[in-house]
Amino acid sequence: MKTEAQSITKELREVRFWHRISTKEKALFYEHLANMVDGWVPVIAALRSFLDKNRNVKMEVEITNLLVFVESGDSFSIAMKKLPSIFDKREVAIIEAGEQSGSMQHSFVSLANELRNQEELTSKVKGALTYPFIIVLFLLGAVMTIMTYIIPKLEPLFMDSGVELPFATQTLIATSRFIQGNFWGIIIMIIVAILIFQAYEKSIIWRRSLDALYLKIPVIGDVYRNFIIVRVASTLALLLEAGIPIIRTLWLTGEGSNNLVFQEKIEKISKNVQNGKKIAESIEASDPDFQVFTQDFYQIIAAGERTSTVNKVCHKLAAQYTREVDSSISVLVRFIEPLAILIAGMFVLWFAFGIFSAVLKITETVG
Repeated sequence: MKTEAQSITKELREVRFWHRISTKEKALFYEHLANMVDGWVPVIAALRSFLDKNRNVKMEVEITNLLVFVESGDSFSIAMKKLPSIFDKREVAIIEAGEQSGSMQHSFVSLANELRNQEELTSKVKGALTYPFIIVLFLLGAVMTIMTYIIPKLEPLFMDSGVELPFATQTLIATSRFIQGNFWGIIIMIIVAILIFQAYEKSIIWRRSLDALYLKIPVIGDVYRNFIIVRVASTLALLLEAGIPIIRTLWLTGEGSNNLVFQEKIEKISKNVQNGKKIAESIEASDPDFQVFTQDFYQIIAAGERTSTVNKVCHKLAAQYTREVDSSISVLVRFIEPLAILIAGMFVLWFAFGIFSAVLKITETVG
């Protein structure tokens, strides 16, 4: 046991801050456990076999700790609770329900499928935004190159001509001088601004303000809201199918939304349900203007409650809003691409006009 503990400590020292456990890797972990348990392999043996093929350092450390806890006599869910950095409350609740009902394999499969769907949706969003991001990145690179290399080479030619330079040329030279004279200051300010933003984002007040702002941004807000609704609907379906009580399901769904505005609304819904109201009725009471939840979401939940099929309609809601996210992403890309090209065009026009107007004026004066 001492040797095993020493081995774990050694591995922990090798973990670096950039090591992460992706959603895809967690999905693979649950898929592996589901397949092994389905073949009547004990959980401890399944964890060991996963470690044999794992290549993620942080994942190896966390699962090794999990294995030690389980071998020490903890149930799987209790062991997961001791590792909150990798397993969230929703996952623990589903595994705990599986342990109580004797359906661990089903719990592993459900979690694997849910994480796969999350990863697929997140990849779609990132993939759609990659092209506009590359355009902006190249634009910033072009601006910095022109301002720090090209303009300084041309500046002596313009200044030695003795001609009063056009306004566009003067602004180009002034901007170039400012960037050159304050280059490292600008870099430091950007880094400090990012660090301050990250620090404030962790505070409840600022995080809530940011979450509310994200929902109100034109075009982007629609994508973000639909993305959160997919997460909420998927989590509701997953937890209800696991047999977790509705009040706890709602609280875990709120925490799993990763948005404080949604979380606060869902907590209000949970309190209303606890007082005897139905979910749809509670949604309408907590969000009467449908600023957070959509009217479609409310109506489908109401229909599910009337037929006692809330878990099934939640799956349909998740599928419906996944399509909505796809559609919203297409609109977002069509909006961002022309905007990025327009900004790039304005800069090119500014640069071209500043250079050529100065050259023409010098030529006319010399002539």
